[in-house]
Amino acid sequence: MKTRKIRGMRDVMTSRGSGGRSVPPTREKILAEQARLEHKRAMLERELAMWSENQRQTAERLQEVLDRLEVLMEATAPVPAPEAEAKALRPNRNRVARDDESDDDSLTEWHAIVLEY
Repeated sequence: MKTRKIRGMRDVMTSRGSGGRSVPPTREKILAEQARLEHKRAMLERELAMWSENQRQTAERLQEVLDRLEVLMEATAPVPAPEAEAKALRPNRNRVARDDESDDDSLTEWHAIVLEY
């Protein structure tokens, strides 16, 4: 058993603490403690196996969610409209421009929105 360095009064071994760490005096107590520890080991191994399986399932579900998000992000990415469609979507400019107005198309630029049903 590994000994620890004593740093203060809290680390000093008491009679109750040393009794819990010592070898039991009778064979019956040794076998009882051994059976208890075997049971605890088996329980912890089962718990570890369940935890590992849950971790694997969670990782698979996370990957599915990430794949689905990637598909949705690609579907919602802005699609550049072809030049012919962009010109067709600009408003009519039949009115006569005043002298102080510029005839710049950037002021009346329309953005195409694609809807799929």
